[in-house]
Amino acid sequence: FCAGAGGKALAIAAGMQGKGRVVACDVDGSRLSRSKERLHRSGLHNIETKLLRSERDPWISRQKGKFDRVLVDAPCSGSGAWRRHPDARWRPVDLAELTDLQDRILAGAARLTKPGGLLVYATCSLLPDENQDRVDAFLRAREDFEPVPVAEIWPEAIGGDCPTTESSLLLTPARHGTDGFFVAVLRRKPNSADESAAA
Repeated sequence: FCAGAGGKALAIAAGMQGKGRVVACDVDGSRLSRSKERLHRSGLHNIETKLLRSERDPWISRQKGKFDRVLVDAPCSGSGAWRRHPDARWRPVDLAELTDLQDRILAGAARLTKPGGLLVYATCSLLPDENQDRVDAFLRAREDFEPVPVAEIWPEAIGGDCPTTESSLLLTPARHGTDGFFVAVLRRKPNSADESAAA
């Protein structure tokens, strides 16, 4: 979800060594068309793009429960990148509107996740309202999902020592020397019934 120009989708597809299927979805047709150009140049054939009308596009219902992994690269305030783009902090942001959109996107993406599959929520924000608060709200609404401790997936995904014992990870310029990033991994419980109507 929110694939934009497709950089993360390309990295995922390359990491899968041309196997499986990657679908890069976005509601912005111009960003997706830039992504198509990049995909064509990459020579990867296991990736496709899908233009969605919204986070409730009918395509999502048709693909319900079919994906092993769903990555939500959520639209956010971008506060984690203010160090590199200090002028961005002066742009007005409607946080209530953003968090509402983030909740709707998470609910839509959850519908695609198969039982036993993983839903990954990521932002480039440092604000709890856009990060852990969104995950907590989602988990209150969807009892068929559970948080996955970062340390459980870190060795295979990244390698080395895991920087947290929590079920989410917040990287900050002060502590990690990176932009600000947040990620949480949620597992849809095996044999769970579809609760998307309530979400």
